[in-house]
Amino acid sequence: MRINLTKIAIISIATLTSCDLLNPKPETSRIYEDGYFVTNEGNFGQANGSISFVNKAGVVENDVFAITNSFPLGDVVQSMSIIDNKSYILVNGSGKIEVTDIDSMTSITTIDVSGPRYIAKVDNSKAYVTDWGINGVYVIDLNTNEIISTISTGTGPEAIAVSDGYAFICNIGGWGLDNTVSVIDISSDAVISNLEVGEKPNSAVVDINGDVWVLTGGYTEYDAYWNVVSETSGNLVKISNNSIVSTFTFSVGNHPENLVINKDGNTLYYSDGSWSKAVFSFNISDTSLSNNPLINKNFYGLASDENYIYGSDAVDFSQNGWSFKYNSEGILIDSVQVGIIPGGYCFN
Repeated sequence: MRINLTKIAIISIATLTSCDLLNPKPETSRIYEDGYFVTNEGNFGQANGSISFVNKAGVVENDVFAITNSFPLGDVVQSMSIIDNKSYILVNGSGKIEVTDIDSMTSITTIDVSGPRYIAKVDNSKAYVTDWGINGVYVIDLNTNEIISTISTGTGPEAIAVSDGYAFICNIGGWGLDNTVSVIDISSDAVISNLEVGEKPNSAVVDINGDVWVLTGGYTEYDAYWNVVSETSGNLVKISNNSIVSTFTFSVGNHPENLVINKDGNTLYYSDGSWSKAVFSFNISDTSLSNNPLINKNFYGLASDENYIYGSDAVDFSQNGWSFKYNSEGILIDSVQVGIIPGGYCFN
């Protein structure tokens, strides 16, 4: 019997095509651009931290890391930064940094650390990671994504600002108390000074002139019945040429936090207030703190990008939270629902 190979080939191709239509191949890459990421801490001890992506149209995709890589991020997603087309996701409770391709969120490697908080690129080949577990900074080789050394700082190193060859590390105190910013010479990885800025420095930014601004929250001491025993004020501190040049003091009991800066590098935003915090602005040429809030809403996390202001609401710290977007005048533009306990932002 003569076999018609052409017919068999056609039938085979048709069969395969039909199977593909019925059982399409899973998507192997996801492109995350023209939008922003939200880091969702998740519930402590439940390993349900996640990353949400919000595109320009305001469409949200939750759990983008887990969807792409088929395993969860882990316990308490603290922060995320983009360095050289890679994302570095710091998972505090799980003691690790997940490194991914920024376009697809595909996992590249995992860096085991202790209790990571924030990461910043400090030169072409290395980054610093603050870590409460070592009361210091890990030095990461960006070519290999390996730890090459550590630097001891103050207690509970938190935010990082980088300017003119130096890294400024806010020592918030962790579970204790500290009032210093450690200044590190990036070329030698050595601490050259510890500037006393006020109790619990929590955030820092660099302005258009290269000056560093640090926000401190102040400290409250309680007795066994949660009565206030003593309290110190928060400060907004300007550092120029590695020295403190200005200090603006807040009312005792307000505990300001979440200092960020606009795209132009001349306007600061922060949360302040004794109970229900509001968002205030401060121009770097101002001579006093404002009493008039820009946005009269309490946020868990705060960010600024492209002259927009973003604030996250953790709601009751158990259900999915929200992200709000405002213009520079403090007018609400958009709000979207994201993951559980949204605490930070990352812009690409």
